[in-house]
Amino acid sequence: MAAIKPVFLEVKSTEIGVSKSGPGPTTAESTLSAYTNAVTTGNGRGALLFAVIGGTLSEGINFSDALGRGVAVVGLPFPNPHSAEWKAKIKHISDKAAAAEGHQAGKAAARDYYENVCMRSVNQAIGRAIRHRGDYAAIMLLDRRYAGENIRAKLPGWIKSSLRLGEDMSGTVKALETFFRGKTSGTPMTAP
Repeated sequence: MAAIKPVFLEVKSTEIGVSKSGPGPTTAESTLSAYTNAVTTGNGRGALLFAVIGGTLSEGINFSDALGRGVAVVGLPFPNPHSAEWKAKIKHISDKAAAAEGHQAGKAAARDYYENVCMRSVNQAIGRAIRHRGDYAAIMLLDRRYAGENIRAKLPGWIKSSLRLGEDMSGTVKALETFFRGKTSGTPMTAP
């Protein structure tokens, strides 16, 4: 990938990392600055930025226009269910619902809450790339669990309406080419 576009990696804000686009240590702030510079002055090559949901670069930063023409979410960012904090939250939600509606309702409420927290993070990460009415980005949700009814129901309507499930790589590439060709030619297109 680095032979085609400069590649930048998010690092923990308390650590020093190395940008794949050049030598030298980087912080999250300098990685973002170097990425922005590569996109805006990189002779149309663009750049790739790999970030972590819940990390520094996925919270509170806008990747509007050319800074975010594609978002690929790999996996589902479920919180660690074995942490003491999550065990307590899930128990509280389950107990409260079970007291009102029975044991099965308690289990369902806990699962729903757990999925909602995960999908809120996904939706916020996706929203970092589409910031205004004229903005656009290809969104790829790369995990078969996104095809599940419970997870799909937690996506915004504008994403659900253009979701394409189970495409092979060649179909995905063709859909992306059509999407971006429509955007650069000015023809209105729906997201792939």
